[in-house]
Amino acid sequence: MSAASDKYEHDVAKYISSLPGVKADRPPVSVKFPDVEITYKGKTFWMEVKMNHTDNLGNPRVSYSNGKWDAARPLDPVKEFAIEYLSKSKETQTFLKDIAKFAGLDYKKMVLPSTKGPLILANAVPYKTVVQYFKTRQQYILDIPNVDLGKLVAGHYLKAKAEPAYYLQAGDDFFMIGTQNPFDLPKDIPNIGQPRKSIGNFKMRIGVRSSASGFYEIQPEIKITDMPTSPYSLKPGTRKKNPFK
Repeated sequence: MSAASDKYEHDVAKYISSLPGVKADRPPVSVKFPDVEITYKGKTFWMEVKMNHTDNLGNPRVSYSNGKWDAARPLDPVKEFAIEYLSKSKETQTFLKDIAKFAGLDYKKMVLPSTKGPLILANAVPYKTVVQYFKTRQQYILDIPNVDLGKLVAGHYLKAKAEPAYYLQAGDDFFMIGTQNPFDLPKDIPNIGQPRKSIGNFKMRIGVRSSASGFYEIQPEIKITDMPTSPYSLKPGTRKKNPFK
């Protein structure tokens, strides 16, 4: 998480707490939790916060080991989708054979982890090898067009997080995630999880961390380029309607 996004989440929580009858906090919890905890009318639920519409909406990691793609349990809709399409994509198969050849490994037995620990394995592609490999290549290994990203995003935030996030603040727009509305907020709040309303490309990329970190991550890129606007917002200084009013 960048310092800017962390500050923005705290600023949003502070702004929400300034509204009558609402309290919010950005607690010091792991990334397994959504961003802001909100208490309203005796109920407490969570909200995800993104600075812009173009921010990535869900980035669980996957790994390749012994000829199979997999991810840490429990599996959520994003992980399941990623594993399914990585497993049957010709584009991804070409990448696996290519990097295995580059690393001098058997592609069916090699390991491409998303955490640092497995890099000690003899058949793991070393960090420095991955850095060298991508010096002349783009880092995307999968690109699936015309995907219902809203459905995947809703599944990710409702099922994959330690606590479900029923709401989303993205830029200057406030949304519901999925069909539940536990705070009983206005019914005209747009729902980004509505089927076939948020279509786009589902991409997977290998992100090479800094040399100090010494590892790489295989993660999705989920950006809803046609995200709608909302008449409501909880952005500090907004001129839009307050969904809690």
